Amino acid sequence: MKDLGYVVYATSFFYLVDQLSFVDKLIVPSSFESFDLRVLEDLALDYVNEVDYIIFTSDVNFSRFPKSKIIGNVDTGAINDKFKLYKKLYKNFLLPETYLLNDFNEALEVVNNSDKSFLVKPRFGSGGVGIDWFNKDSIINNDFILQEYVSGSSISSSFLAYPGSDITMLCVSDQVIGSKRLGASNFMYCGNVTPFIRDVPKVHNISSKIARMCRLRGVNGIDFVLQGDRVYVLEVNPRICGTFENIETSFDINLAKAHIDSCNNDYFNLPSLRNFSVKLIPYSFIDSAYTLSSTDNVHDISSMDYVIKKGSPIATIITSDRILENAMSKAQRLQKIIYNSKK
Repeated sequence: MKDLGYVVYATSFFYLVDQLSFVDKLIVPSSFESFDLRVLEDLALDYVNEVDYIIFTSDVNFSRFPKSKIIGNVDTGAINDKFKLYKKLYKNFLLPETYLLNDFNEALEVVNNSDKSFLVKPRFGSGGVGIDWFNKDSIINNDFILQEYVSGSSISSSFLAYPGSDITMLCVSDQVIGSKRLGASNFMYCGNVTPFIRDVPKVHNISSKIARMCRLRGVNGIDFVLQGDRVYVLEVNPRICGTFENIETSFDINLAKAHIDSCNNDYFNLPSLRNFSVKLIPYSFIDSAYTLSSTDNVHDISSMDYVIKKGSPIATIITSDRILENAMSKAQRLQKIIYNSKK
């Protein structure tokens, strides 16, 4: 955004020293107990009168912010609510069996009467936070989603949506989910590989239809599970997603500009693929500080005296190469360096 001439304010749960090169003001909470997005919403609202435009990169409650300043989707309540989204889409697309419940015994009855495995998910949220297998020890609070587990390849589409309901498909990416080598819990988001090595025409078709049904604008993403020839829709992300850096690296484009232009119905011409891009997010196995310095391939770095809690992200690795295996090898080498930098 700074490359486009804007003064940039950003919110984050962490004070990331390398981000100061990309933003003019980084706003972080003095403390927080969990990754509750309302914390970031409250911080951002303190500055909302100082900015002209707002672009979302997480599933905060968009309705708390002035619509006239938002570049992108405005009315996302029925999209971010996982059960409302299920009710909107299930008649037209293949989705996992999904229930909205508020009682453990109700969930147990569903599971006991099925030969399927099920997950417990929060009704709102992203990044895999709060998702786990349903079992007799599951701790359940308030409304929750009980959802059939569908095995297969976790992939996502990224596309630009225009006011006239057309889309430009940017790419399909392979998702890295719940990697134990990266210290993640079962379903935590751990990164992407862009582009996905298989061509999946159904994903383009489904993305186009959902963009029209949900009246999406700008950069958006949809999470899928690919099971043979069957494509299951999991979630719709009506905002800039985690594939942002991958797409910019793979195609050598400024995706922020493409987002703004597409919201103004200015069609984007996607250039040819230049590289495969790998993004990995290593999580800390223990409470520890890490002696990292910013490089071209390691980002989102905390100060060397900051203790990163077990299960929290340490940094973000972004590598690229014309050969996928080379890009992955580079990322894995950096992953080892990061873990070896533990104090």
